[in-house]
Amino acid sequence: MITIYEEQRQGAVAHTVEHAQASLKKCLDVIRQMDGFTRSQVSIQHMDTMIMIGGGSHEFIVTVETSTAIHNLLGSQEEEDEFVDITVGGQACEFPRQYIVSLELVESALQQLLTDTSAELHWEIIEK
Repeated sequence: MITIYEEQRQGAVAHTVEHAQASLKKCLDVIRQMDGFTRSQVSIQHMDTMIMIGGGSHEFIVTVETSTAIHNLLGSQEEEDEFVDITVGGQACEFPRQYIVSLELVESALQQLLTDTSAELHWEIIEK
């Protein structure tokens, strides 16, 4: 079962819209609506896994939390000291460039996580 928690902001006020028993298609539709301002955070619960997507438009960050580890999707494999500003949940945050991914990588990650298909993705894994 998939549940989507979509944050929609109106100024400083945030409303969470819950989409119960969602599909992969619904997840992708909600993420495509993320603009990095009024919609900058989506969480997807699938079984015991929580998938968090921040940002919007053309720059995203994806974190997956399980009972044993935190997984950060990596976009660039190069060691870079550069940081990028992205809004997540209405807050401007700085993230290392290696965590910034495209919409296409977000879609590949969701297909892998929600449908058990294989994809050539790179993850940073932090054990709990």
